[in-house]
Amino acid sequence: AVVSTQSTGERSDMERWIKETGVDGIMIARAAWHNPAIFSKDSVPASQAAETFLKRCIDYECPLNILKYTIGKLQGLFTSTDGCLQVTRHIEPRLIYKHFGLADYYDKVTEGRGSSVQDEFQKSKRQKLGDGHILLTEQLTPTILQTFRSTVAPRQILNQWLIANGFSEPSYWTVETNKIFTGYLRIDNDTFVMEGDFKNKRTAIQAVAYAYCMKNH
Repeated sequence: AVVSTQSTGERSDMERWIKETGVDGIMIARAAWHNPAIFSKDSVPASQAAETFLKRCIDYECPLNILKYTIGKLQGLFTSTDGCLQVTRHIEPRLIYKHFGLADYYDKVTEGRGSSVQDEFQKSKRQKLGDGHILLTEQLTPTILQTFRSTVAPRQILNQWLIANGFSEPSYWTVETNKIFTGYLRIDNDTFVMEGDFKNKRTAIQAVAYAYCMKNH
């Protein structure tokens, strides 16, 4: 058997290629990301194909990173890059599915599945400091620091996730020592701290929010 890898992502093009070259079949990889309906002989709207895909993600507990990556690849879901970024920046799967009208389906499928978000939060391992604060450590690259100045920065993302999952509104503050700021974050009865060479309050606060997200999610 002869199998080709030639593919543009459209079923009609693949059928034409098989007819012109005489190959026995075509391998499909990334084309299926862009168009999940590529295996169907019938024309399927991108929105319908995406809904079917997202429901399968819910059914089989698709990892968040894979879910975000695939959503970014799907054709016809967003009218702009900004729209895609607004959705894929969520750190809570339910908020992503809610954007596509699948929040109720997500709740129904996940009801009773494993521990709740609150339970997992309480069970997570934490490194306690002597004063009762929870020390957060996370490497901050120049690219990550750049996101602190974006419209949807770590603090905004974390606040959204906490509210969506029943936590109290967090509080932030900084402590200055020799013109270097340390960021603090308080969620319910826990206080988190992120130390670093931060020259201003905004960076220190965004850093502690980012570190918390990376540690717990």
